[in-house]
Amino acid sequence: MKPKLRKQLTTILKISVSALLIWLVFSKLNWNEVGRLLQVANLIYFGLAIICFLASQLISVLRFDLFIRKIGIRMSFQVNIRLYLLGMFYNFFLPGGIGGDAYKVYLLNKSHQKSFKKIGEVVFIERFIGVVAIGFLASMLIMFIETPLSRFWNIGIGVCGFAVTLIILKWVIRYLHSHKKRVYIVFAYSILIQLFQLGCVFFILKSFHIDDHYLIYLLLFLVSSVLSVISFAGIGIREAVFYYGAHWYDFNPDISASVALSFSIFTAILSFAGIIWLFGGIRLENRQKQNDAEL
Repeated sequence: MKPKLRKQLTTILKISVSALLIWLVFSKLNWNEVGRLLQVANLIYFGLAIICFLASQLISVLRFDLFIRKIGIRMSFQVNIRLYLLGMFYNFFLPGGIGGDAYKVYLLNKSHQKSFKKIGEVVFIERFIGVVAIGFLASMLIMFIETPLSRFWNIGIGVCGFAVTLIILKWVIRYLHSHKKRVYIVFAYSILIQLFQLGCVFFILKSFHIDDHYLIYLLLFLVSSVLSVISFAGIGIREAVFYYGAHWYDFNPDISASVALSFSIFTAILSFAGIIWLFGGIRLENRQKQNDAEL
């Protein structure tokens, strides 16, 4: 099968999964209850949730910049933000054609004359380490959550998660020996990103006056983040995990799904900001060339 056709089929499949999950969840939600939740939401906590979300995205920009600097790409922080938002817009609002990450690779290749392979490698590893960080935090959370398993098994999952994380990071370093120090730093950045996103979910819960079972909600969020790869831009999968997870733990499914929906709305609003540079263009200056010219 041709790569282009495979990509198109994959995109269609992801959109179908998202559409199906949205239909399954939204058709069962009590929208009167959702509306009531939004009306009585604590705006201070909701504001703190937005701040945490924005902080996680800014750290994501810094994480990407850390890797691309190693291959000789220098850009200002402002330009990095514009590129990041443009990538988010492509991922969230343009299901067909080129994805956000692929478009960033294309732009950087065009502006800095670096090989597609090098830039694509950096983008892939950055994303991959991000997923590893999610898995690591999820395994740590399981140690402190009551599950049908015994306490021994919970601790065992945590220990295995820690060991597997170290093995994977060592493997990445062996594959990218020139990025040895950066791999651990990027992993630390990824942990920080997820902690801010968990903080976002925590404050959304507080804004909806939910005062218990925080760790379970946070675990559901991490699980939905990993599973988001099977849907389009994570749409539908996060709401489905929260909705059906609420049934599993005997929570209010309307409240649970509203938490996930709020996070998705944050993502959609920020992603839409990328439309400014979709039509206005984005100039990716090569600061290394500028510095060389000044010397």
